[in-house]
Amino acid sequence: MDIDFIPGKSQQQLVKVVIADDEKVYMNDISSYYEQSEDVLQVVQMVERFDDLKLYILNHSVDIVIVNESLIPNEMEWGQLLKDGDLVKLVVITDNLQIMNEKELKDERIDLLYKYTPIGTYTSKLLSFPVKGKDKDIFTQVNPASKDDTTQKSILFYSPKGGVGTTTLTVNVGSQLAIKGKKVLLVDFAVFGHISVAFSLPQRSKGLSDIISFIEQGRDNVDELKEVMNEAVQTVSVHGKEIDILSAGPPLKMSSLTLEQTDYIMKAIYMMEYDHIIFDTSSELSEKNISLLNASTDLVFVMTTDVSANWSLLSSVDVIRRLNNPLQNRYLVINGYHESIGFPVREVEEMLSMQVSAIVPYKYDQVQGFANRGTIMAEKPYLKLNKHYRSIANLIDPIFSQSEVAKRNGLKKGVLA
Repeated sequence: MDIDFIPGKSQQQLVKVVIADDEKVYMNDISSYYEQSEDVLQVVQMVERFDDLKLYILNHSVDIVIVNESLIPNEMEWGQLLKDGDLVKLVVITDNLQIMNEKELKDERIDLLYKYTPIGTYTSKLLSFPVKGKDKDIFTQVNPASKDDTTQKSILFYSPKGGVGTTTLTVNVGSQLAIKGKKVLLVDFAVFGHISVAFSLPQRSKGLSDIISFIEQGRDNVDELKEVMNEAVQTVSVHGKEIDILSAGPPLKMSSLTLEQTDYIMKAIYMMEYDHIIFDTSSELSEKNISLLNASTDLVFVMTTDVSANWSLLSSVDVIRRLNNPLQNRYLVINGYHESIGFPVREVEEMLSMQVSAIVPYKYDQVQGFANRGTIMAEKPYLKLNKHYRSIANLIDPIFSQSEVAKRNGLKKGVLA
């Protein structure tokens, strides 16, 4: 699908870059590239002297600086530039290979890069890093401003590989938020929806099927669509708390949803008064899923310990980068983790330029047992597995106490810590 048809692109935030080098042709080449590309980066200033660089970053809002190491005074620590300009990233370039081999970087927001590296490497370095204490997310981490926003949030659980447990996570994370008193809507956009199965709801009686039929009739009144949607919602009880569900329609209807139709449905959904709208979807990179990826305020990538299968996440990461939505909160969750497997978590983080935000241990028999009985695990609050679901829910809405979430969600030397 043509990237030009992705909605909302004209309103997306650009990341401001300043280049400092004594070679005009070099700077012009980089500036021209990002001016013509679809990346989120924009070169806002080019300078040839260090004093001019300092003056500019002290008086303007800048996210990233690319500076030639030869321009930086010998006595100056590179990290000082981060503080002076309140930067989120500093890329120091050099054509001195000796410096490349000898320089020790003390701040993870600083990268040292060979000057004549292909532009793709520049882009990767500029967009892939942890942001700490800033008001803007560049690619992989959490935007503090939007995370603390108390308005409606939309959360998409997505994996380009089927069978990794996105539905289980959607159902249980949504249930944990509902138990905490949040008004939650679960929406099943999967081709073969399973949320209704998890809650033992009647098949095909209500849900997105009615909404898609409304759209197929050529009716375009959003207020009417909202009314149809209210009637399509089914309400269930989890541990004494209500949670609303929009079940998936028939597979043929779900697989044929276009970008425009999905956008239209999303518009009506956002008109409904929910604290959290949580989407489950299937693994294909379709127009429907591109709409969901673009519109969600929070995106949860789900992966397993199957290394080869997780390479497919790279294509999704590339799409997310091209959607240019730096204010989106993004999380990487490993589902079904077992210490004995020796899964190379650090290598995967480096490959995807994402940090693992949460880990759910391998409990296949327990998960499958509850699924076979048609019982939601949230109904059993003292199950240890629920602490891991609450940990993920706490990423989206930090309303859980320390005792309610998993203590072993960090990693130390590649294993659970």
